[in-house]
Amino acid sequence: MIRFSVDEQAFTPVPTVFLKKYMCDAPEEYVRVYLYGLCLAHSGGQMDVVKIEEQLHQTSVEISAALEYWESKGFVRSKNTARGTTYEFLTSQTVENRPPEGKKVKADVYEYQGYNNMLSTILKRTLSASDLQKIYDYSEVFGLSQDVVITMVEYCVSSRGPTVSIAYMDKVAQTWAEEGIDSREKALQRVEDYKTLSSGARLVMKQMGLIGKSPGKTELDYYNKWTEKWGFTQESVLYAMRGLEFAKDQPFKYLDAVLRNLYENGATTSRKINEYNTAYANRRNNLKEVLSALDYSRLTVQPKHERFYDEWEKADIPHAIILLACEYTAKNGSRKFETVDTLLKDWQKQGITGEDDVKKYIRRQDTLERRIKQVYDCAGIKKQIGDADMTFYENCIKQNKMKHDVLMYAAEISSIANEPAAFLRKVLADWAKAGVTTLDMATAQNLSHYARDIKNNKKSFEQHNYTKDDLDRQKQNALKKLEELDG
Repeated sequence: MIRFSVDEQAFTPVPTVFLKKYMCDAPEEYVRVYLYGLCLAHSGGQMDVVKIEEQLHQTSVEISAALEYWESKGFVRSKNTARGTTYEFLTSQTVENRPPEGKKVKADVYEYQGYNNMLSTILKRTLSASDLQKIYDYSEVFGLSQDVVITMVEYCVSSRGPTVSIAYMDKVAQTWAEEGIDSREKALQRVEDYKTLSSGARLVMKQMGLIGKSPGKTELDYYNKWTEKWGFTQESVLYAMRGLEFAKDQPFKYLDAVLRNLYENGATTSRKINEYNTAYANRRNNLKEVLSALDYSRLTVQPKHERFYDEWEKADIPHAIILLACEYTAKNGSRKFETVDTLLKDWQKQGITGEDDVKKYIRRQDTLERRIKQVYDCAGIKKQIGDADMTFYENCIKQNKMKHDVLMYAAEISSIANEPAAFLRKVLADWAKAGVTTLDMATAQNLSHYARDIKNNKKSFEQHNYTKDDLDRQKQNALKKLEELDG
């Protein structure tokens, strides 16, 4: 219980020396405590701590610090009794009769005594001389006023508890000095900022599973960057953490990478993050479909795959067409993204951009490959059909105007050669010069010189003797085979 006593009067006289010499330099919260206490003292009132806190909107620690401050100035005298502490407000004559300022050492000691008492009250422990000297340095070295130091110490106690170390307060004092915290108002605002920052970082740590730990400088720096520099709110940071698994080793660094990616993609609100994550999930599913279409056994998306898919999306290539390209590429013996990329670019150059156009292209290519395979099988050529083979076949059909059965007949003739592929090209080249376009024109060609070529070319071909009946038989076999293939 705090008790006040003075002669009861109808008004509250305020010492002139208080108004002229002390009020303007004192913290406004301290002035409010003095005037309210002086009023109660003159009215002979008394009030418990809780009611005083409600009236002044200050904590008991702040009120006690203010009263001790005025006691150090000579305006208040405290007395401890069994019923509580009584604060006696002294008259102006008492204040004016204080020791002159010339006795500087005693005046400093007396003034520091109240300051020391405030610090001890806040820290709930008696400070050593060395600890006090370090705190004095906050004012003498860093230039922080005593009321700013008091606010700083209160903040340190609230964030770290009364056992907070002097070394920790040294760092905070230096930081505040560097940030230009030169008034109690700025100090209070900084405390509010720290509280907001600390509570947000604490919630992040809780969601990471780091229970019972307080955020340090590293965690606060990360959180400050996310919220102040990148523009995330506390809610959006927590939303971005949904579904993530955090290892005990550097979880804030991992979250920083996640948030950086969202920030660079313009997703800093919960709604934008949801849209980005949905699009990303769909994209991952699309990439797995691509890997499946390429006949990959493991559908593990790699950064390389994402880069290729990004380029295809930027080129406005529909996913359905990408899948068709992958299936076509895999069917032709390649599972490389580079091959798919080349095919897609080739389609774009040819103006094949619609799904129906792609399907027509694939059917045409399938028919072309099937016909080339017929020719090669007939000639006994064992090789994978590539772009060069298709070009050769199309030149025969389109430029040289040859029918497919002409190539089949040439293949039947070439099948008796030791190197049928080379011999087939020779026959068709000769026929192209001769203007052969139909099967009748091909069968009318004199084939005897091909027999001589085979017989004379001992290095490349096996030696056979051919009669007219042999060649007629070859012709009949070719026609029969054509009928079987076309049937």
